[in-house]
Amino acid sequence: MLAINKIIQNEETVTNFLIAKNLLVNLENILCNKCDSEMKYYIKKERGKERKLLRCKRKGCQTTQSIRKNNSFWTYIDKNGRNNSGLSIGAQLELVYYWCQNIKQTTIISLTGRSHNTVCDWMNLCRDVPVRMFENRSKLGGLGIVIQVDECLLRGSRKNNKGRLRLADLPAENLNVDDDDDSENVNPLEHGARNYGKRLDGPWVFGLCDNKEGRYFVVQKRDKTTLHEIIQREVIAGSIIHSDGWSGYNGLSDHGYNHYVVNHSENFVDPISKAHTQRIESLWRPLRLKIVKNMCGTTPDLLPRYLIETWWRGINKSDTFNAFLRDMAQVF
Repeated sequence: MLAINKIIQNEETVTNFLIAKNLLVNLENILCNKCDSEMKYYIKKERGKERKLLRCKRKGCQTTQSIRKNNSFWTYIDKNGRNNSGLSIGAQLELVYYWCQNIKQTTIISLTGRSHNTVCDWMNLCRDVPVRMFENRSKLGGLGIVIQVDECLLRGSRKNNKGRLRLADLPAENLNVDDDDDSENVNPLEHGARNYGKRLDGPWVFGLCDNKEGRYFVVQKRDKTTLHEIIQREVIAGSIIHSDGWSGYNGLSDHGYNHYVVNHSENFVDPISKAHTQRIESLWRPLRLKIVKNMCGTTPDLLPRYLIETWWRGINKSDTFNAFLRDMAQVF
């Protein structure tokens, strides 16, 4: 906490910090948008507060611009076409720092005095950085590299039959789901992530991992078509794949993968091939803890973003704050 307090102690320190991180405009890279003259930094005092701006050096112009202009993460364009934000840039960076430290929203609200809506909006905005990085991901695996795959039912459990009933606990006949409707247009989470026919569980999450990162995808069905499509998209052909005996993995060898199966009803590690899925299985517990318990679940629309956030945090465990600023400079 002391580190961020030192950075955001005033407008000057926070802007200098962000300029050094290439997250705010640098004087060398911007000209006046009216006369193309050079700009200079200018401190404007407003309502007892200081705000750093860019001002044209030309005496007859002196047009000002926001230092946030070239980075949409820090600002939005209002109806007059001007850069705007309801928070100072120091307050914004403070919220970013707390998100990077994986602090609960209720604690952030207490620390900053910001409203629930403000904190929630900024936490969602922070996830835009991992989401954009995920869009540019490369495939996992390669010759001799092991990829473990598994699925997880991402929901909590009711103890002693107490608590609210989840869709997976309700009798199927009460939910009006057509057995024969296998349409791809069905919302994958509309009924808690449907699997087959009237069986309602969910949401199901499919995961892949190597020894460095884990990736997670919400799936409507755990069938062969769905799982093979994800594996072919995410894993380089020729990689080694370890899985359990779920039928959805049958036929992976036909796509150029070296597929080894461990029968969990007999062994945790196959005695002959040494195949196991212990690493991917170890990743499910913290995922459940974060999303199901600590966050009390999430909405279907936001769940994929939380899964991507989990992926990003997994590959940026050390110095998460600077890793976030590095990635922000790349994608914003």
